[in-house]
Amino acid sequence: MSAPQDLITMPESTDLYQAFFESPDGLCGKQDAANDLGKIVGLEPRLHLITLGCILDATPRQERWKELLPLEDHWLADSSQVAYKRSQEVEQAFRENRVRAPKHTARVWWQICRGVQGRYKGSLRGLLDANQKNALRIQQYLEESTTSFPVLSAPITSARWLDMVHRVGQVRLVDWRELRLSLPESLKELAGLFDLDRELLHPALSLALQVWSGGCEQRDGDHCGLEDCPRR
Repeated sequence: MSAPQDLITMPESTDLYQAFFESPDGLCGKQDAANDLGKIVGLEPRLHLITLGCILDATPRQERWKELLPLEDHWLADSSQVAYKRSQEVEQAFRENRVRAPKHTARVWWQICRGVQGRYKGSLRGLLDANQKNALRIQQYLEESTTSFPVLSAPITSARWLDMVHRVGQVRLVDWRELRLSLPESLKELAGLFDLDRELLHPALSLALQVWSGGCEQRDGDHCGLEDCPRR
C-alpha cells in the first residue's frame, strides 16, 4: 500500500480514484456509468441530467445514469420548460419515461427548475458562473437557498453533484479537490483499509469505495485496476 492517502490532497492521486475513473480494467470489473452522460453534446442538458440523477437517489445507482440518457432532448432536461409546467405534469413525464423515483421527487425537480429559471434564466451554467465556478462557494450558496433548491442544497447531495459537474459535466471547478462528505458507518471501516479518512472523504472517493464494497466481478484473479487490493 502506498503512503497514507488521507494525507493526499489530490483525490485523483489515490489508488481508488485511478482504478475506478482512469483504469481500463475499471474497479472490480466496473466502470463509472455516469461517464455516458459526458458524451451529451449540449452543456445544459448534460448538467440538467447530472442534477436530476443526483436528486433521484441519495447515492445514484450506476444503472440510473443509463436510464437518464434518453432524456437528452426531453423537456425534463430543460429548466426553462419544466418551470412553466405543473408538478403533476413532471410526475406524469417521469412515469411515461420510466424514471423511477418517489412521488415527491417530481415536485422537487419542478422546484429546482423554477429556481434555475427564476434566478439564471434556465441555465445551470449561469448558476456556476455567478459563483465564479468555485465548488465551495457554490455549495455555500445552495445551503443558503434551500427553498429554491430542495434536496440539491443538502451538503452530501451538493458535494456529489459538484463532483459530477466537474468530472462528468466537464466544467472545471475551483476547489473541486476540497469537496468532502460524511461517510456512512458502512464505509468507515473500508476507508481505513485504504488509509483514507474514515469521517470526511472526497465524493469521488466515496463513490469508488462504495463500488469496491460491492465485491469484484472478475473470476480470473485480475486485480481490476488496483495494484494493491486489500482483498488479496
